[in-house]
Parts: sequence; structure tokens; C-alpha cells
Amino acid sequence: MRGWLAHGWAALRLAGDRADLWPAGALGWLVFAGWLPLLLVVAPPDAEGIEAFGVSLYLSQSYPLNLALLAATLVAGFAVLCALAAGAEVAIEQSADPRAAHAPAGSATWSAFTIVLVASVPVVAAAGLVVLGIVAVAPAEYLSADLATPILLRIFLRLLPQLGVLLLVLLAMQALAGTALRISFTHPGQPATATIAALARRVRRQPLQPLGVATAGLLFDAVAMAVNVVLLHGLWAPIGLGLGDGLGTRPATILLLLGFVAVWLGLLLAAGALHVAVSAWWAMEVGTAARASGATGSRTATPGPAGPLAGTDTGGPQ
Repeated sequence: MRGWLAHGWAALRLAGDRADLWPAGALGWLVFAGWLPLLLVVAPPDAEGIEAFGVSLYLSQSYPLNLALLAATLVAGFAVLCALAAGAEVAIEQSADPRAAHAPAGSATWSAFTIVLVASVPVVAAAGLVVLGIVAVAPAEYLSADLATPILLRIFLRLLPQLGVLLLVLLAMQALAGTALRISFTHPGQPATATIAALARRVRRQPLQPLGVATAGLLFDAVAMAVNVVLLHGLWAPIGLGLGDGLGTRPATILLLLGFVAVWLGLLLAAGALHVAVSAWWAMEVGTAARASGATGSRTATPGPAGPLAGTDTGGPQ
């Protein structure tokens, strides 16, 4: 436990010293969760708007073709997010120690993309259970006589079991994907079967350490999202009023909007630094396990500025 926490503290200090890695970390966090605070502040979901969108899809003359095109677009967009997350992790890994021997960026990104995509499938399935739950309970809640409680809160409370399953699956997939990514980085070019076998040995030997790093990564993400939502919401309130009245009546709104973008970019870089820290933590944990097992031919991570950092705190789109 002490060594695990020491690795975490060393990873935080190392990430603070490597500002050159923050942009890649910011990209990894943006595609995983960084887009959500911006969406919640600028265009928060509205139950009536979602309902109207669904009705318009169903009543359209192109139904069900429009639904199939929407599904295809979502799948393609998800694949792009996975590719960006994989590319960000490879950029962190290969930029952390340029003097070390690395696999070609293209093949490393493809391997990372495969791991991220495969690990995302169970998460998507668990998210599908949440969506099915929404479809099942939303009509009854929409017609409910309980007007004192917001409809979104009522739906959320009824979906707590499905959301709990989603959280557990996400945590497990992060632990597995974080370990698998690091193994693929330290053993470039090895077959997928060898990576899976090494992953199974690593998880069987020390299952709690990957879960601990994955949990820490989730907590970091939750804190970053909460800070983003609170700060951005306070900044967006006057901007929303200005945009509603028209820029002609409130010219200062343009300056407020520029300030909002600047603050958001700063928050994004700060979250990127946390992402780099979690990646460094993964590298130290998996690298220590490799040393302990007597592995040879792999680049193990050390808590220093030149040590390789990559891992992941997402297990999916970052």
C-alpha cells in the first residue's frame, strides 16, 4: 500500500514537471470526459427537447432510414474518439522519453486503439442497459403527478441499479485496459495473444493495484468535472443572457465569451496534467510488477522526468 501511494505521489510530481505532455493529456481527457462539463453548461440536456427530437425522428418521412444514419454516425464518432484517445496515450508515451526505442507511432496507435475499443464494448453494453432503463421509466415519470421533483432527478433515482452496474463495468475495464496498454507499450510488436496472457498473469498476481489506479483515475476525473462545471457555469450565466438579448445590446458579451474560452482552455490543460499523472502512475505500477517478476527486455518506468509515462485512466474514450 505504501509503495502504491508513493508511486501516485511521484507520478503527480513528475506530471507537474512535464508541462510539454499536458496538451496530449488534455486531448486524452477531452475525448473521455472533458466534453461533458462544456455540454452541461452551454447546452444542458432538456427532457422536453429530447422528447421532441425523438418524436421528430419517428414522424419523419425518412424513418427508419434517419434512425439508421444516426446510429451509424454515433458509431463512427465513437470510433474516432477511441482513436484520438489511443493517439493521446501513444503521444504521452513516446514524448516522455524520446531517447528510448519505441514502436512506430502508427502501429503503436493501432494497438492502443484496439485495446481501447475492445475495452469500451462492455462499457457501451452497460450504457445500453441505462438507455433501456430510461426508455422503460421515462414515459411513466413524464406522466407522473409528482411535479415537485424534477423529472430528470426522478429518472436518475429509478436508474440507480443500472448506473451502479455501469460504474463497476467502467472501473473494471479501466483496470484491464490500463494494464494492457502498458504491456503493449513495453513489449511492442508482440502478438495479441501474448499481451492477453501477460495481462491475465498480471491481474491474477496483483489484482488490487490496477483497480486502485483505475479508482484514483475516476476520482481525479470526477473532481476535474465538478470543478469545470462549477467554474464554467458561473462564467456562462451572464454570457447566456447576453446572447439571448443579442450582441448589439450587450457588446461586452464578446469579451466575456473570449474570457470563457480562455478559462475553459486553462481548465482543460489542468485536467491534462492530471491525466499525465495517472498515465505515469500506470507506468510505475506495471513497470514495478515487471521488475518484480523478473521480466527482461522491457522498459520499466522510474519516478523521474525521463521515465516513460504512458498508461491510461480511461480504458475507453478519453
